[in-house]
Amino acid sequence: MPTLLDRLRDDAPYRQTEAPEAYTATRKQMRDIVQRDLAYLLNTTSIEDRIDRARYPQAAASTVNFGVPPLAGTFIASRRWSDVETMIRRAIGDFEPRLIPESLVVSPRTDTDVDSAGEHRNVLAFEVRGLIHMDPYPLEFMVQSSLDLETSEIRITGMRAG
Repeated sequence: MPTLLDRLRDDAPYRQTEAPEAYTATRKQMRDIVQRDLAYLLNTTSIEDRIDRARYPQAAASTVNFGVPPLAGTFIASRRWSDVETMIRRAIGDFEPRLIPESLVVSPRTDTDVDSAGEHRNVLAFEVRGLIHMDPYPLEFMVQSSLDLETSEIRITGMRAG
């Protein structure tokens, strides 16, 4: 289902009535919406490091903690890929209910990012794959992303249907 904001937006305010298909999302629209919302989620810094997840699990999974822990600088230098994968999976599991948790795969990409000057940048590339809840059957979803380790910006570099 699209977000509440997407459902409240009126693309045809001059019409008095609308057909049901006017306010439901197509499969392509749903992919685009999930991609957009995933970019928002992954580009927001959570307060994970300030919440004791074991003691306050509800606070850790609430909107107070929306986003991913800081993934730039010394924080990431002390982490293994499995730690980064766990952080991304947890954020998606907590805040993107349209993706089926059991289908979620976060994996590193081996390609490298090159800037406009042809220089290799300090980038961690990864891919997020999963299934979106949709009727009558789930929709395959995959985005390729890159994390700039200097700025902590996550860029969704491509999306394709599975």
